[in-house]
Amino acid sequence: MDPGLPSSTAHFVAYLRALGNLSPQVPGFADAVAERMLPPPWPKRVEQARSLLARHPGRSPFPLGYGGLGVFQQFRSVVLDQAIQSALPFDQLVILGAGLDGRAWRMPALEQVRVFEVDHPDTQAWKRECAQARPVAAREVRFIPMDFTRDDLGQRLPERGYDPGRTTFWLWEGVSMYLPPVEVARTLASTAGLSRAGSRMAMTYLANQTGPMLARFLLSALGEPCRSAYAPEQWSRVARKAGWMTRSDSGIQDWKRHLASGQPLVELDAAMQWHERIWVGQCGGPLS
Repeated sequence: MDPGLPSSTAHFVAYLRALGNLSPQVPGFADAVAERMLPPPWPKRVEQARSLLARHPGRSPFPLGYGGLGVFQQFRSVVLDQAIQSALPFDQLVILGAGLDGRAWRMPALEQVRVFEVDHPDTQAWKRECAQARPVAAREVRFIPMDFTRDDLGQRLPERGYDPGRTTFWLWEGVSMYLPPVEVARTLASTAGLSRAGSRMAMTYLANQTGPMLARFLLSALGEPCRSAYAPEQWSRVARKAGWMTRSDSGIQDWKRHLASGQPLVELDAAMQWHERIWVGQCGGPLS
């Protein structure tokens, strides 16, 4: 991460979403905010892709080799959006490791929801500057600078007005694989301790289906150190121990059947992200 700029993963993922918005390939995907969040030189690259599409309609907006990753990001965004929308009404949305996520600016369904964005101070500094001129779709957005490996979530959130007595939806997208298992478990326990019964969480994790050494190599593909992967049944045990009950756990094959059965995306196209899964859990009380 360069001082004063978003992490390399954050702006690369936002770049893929911005390109996908030019020519969506997964029903329900749209993200007009992503392009506005990008640091140089990424907006220029998006504009070049827009010009290419204007001259050659039907062409892929993605550079060679990135199309599969881009389509995967569209699937992931739509599935997480649906998880959020299906959980409404709730009072608070906490986005852990928010990066350049644009949901507070692009989802009208959040108009009655207070959004708390938790992330590294450098990423947040850039994002706050970019977001100043954009209308917020949510009730309001509150930024909470935090280093997950050092800071206490249970202290930082209440300092900024978070209310544990209100129903909360926690979103943790594209972060857990970059933390060691002990930090993942600690964050899960912290969120459960801050949650009213019935609150939910949706998060992504990497399924450890490729063997420890290969998984570790693939996890570093985006240029930042990555440290954890789980088999689905193992993840369910980790979540339950922390106080979260599993509502659903799905992967790309499930998303394709549900959203775009004809989409030709295959494992070779998506590389290590093919094994990324979305888990949705609920804290306390019977599953509803």
